[in-house]
Amino acid sequence: MRHSALSYLLPRLLCLTLLLLPQGVLAEELISRIAAVVNDEIITTRQLQQRLDGLPSGMPRDPQAQLELMIDDVLLRARAKELGVQVSEEDIDRAVADVQQQNRIDAAQLEQALLAQGLTLARYREQLREQILRYKLTGIEVQSKVDVTRQEIRSYYQEHLDRYRHKPRLRLSRLSFPLGRDADAVRAAAEQARQDLAAGRPIEAVLADLPPHAAADGDDMGSFAPGELSAEFEAAVADVPQGAVSAPVERDGILHLLRVEERLAGGVTDLSQVEEDIRNQLRQQKMEQRLKTWRDELRQSAYIDIRL
Repeated sequence: MRHSALSYLLPRLLCLTLLLLPQGVLAEELISRIAAVVNDEIITTRQLQQRLDGLPSGMPRDPQAQLELMIDDVLLRARAKELGVQVSEEDIDRAVADVQQQNRIDAAQLEQALLAQGLTLARYREQLREQILRYKLTGIEVQSKVDVTRQEIRSYYQEHLDRYRHKPRLRLSRLSFPLGRDADAVRAAAEQARQDLAAGRPIEAVLADLPPHAAADGDDMGSFAPGELSAEFEAAVADVPQGAVSAPVERDGILHLLRVEERLAGGVTDLSQVEEDIRNQLRQQKMEQRLKTWRDELRQSAYIDIRL
């Protein structure tokens, strides 16, 4: 009889208990499911949703991609615990201070900027903790195991020699004279200006001495590699030595004088000048390869069951 009474009461007591639960709690408990199992740790759909909700505004909210990152985080935390790698509150404080210093803001301004992105300071500190932990761990597992030899640098330099070749260049200045109605008078003024330029006078001084009817203008044109000038200008300065002035070039009703301010010979950048850049580039490539291999190894040695 007693057993029969309990059988009658239990379903009703359960229904009453459920009714007494706050609706938000009940919804969360019912909705939350297992998204993935990583070794002995569970990632729930509720945790995944919280991560998605905490992403900065404007960042894509891809549940599958974020779940993969959460799995990586679990594996990284486990490996860090195994190696005894920790992140202290002082580490996070220093990181926050660096962010404030780099952006020239105080603590209140940082918190306002985070809120504008949908982040609380507490959540931001947790993100920094994860980033610092990842940095420390990859320093041990990846960076310390990557080396670039002198021979690798030399081989890369030889294989990419064209990248380090530089073409000859010349720097030009010009004076330009619109020919207009009194073309003969303008040509005479241009010839005098050409002699002054050839004598080494600054272009500004030559311009200042020209008669008003010349209506000339001029400036530094910059530097040019072969093929970057127009065909007329290229031919005009082809054999003009540094400091000399070209013969007049007439184009579209304007007479131009070109002075070669500087000629720079072409050649190949010496290895010693680019060695450090090559080393950093090769090191970065190796680190990316090693990081991928290391992450693959972590996943291969783990039990991962994705249930989404």
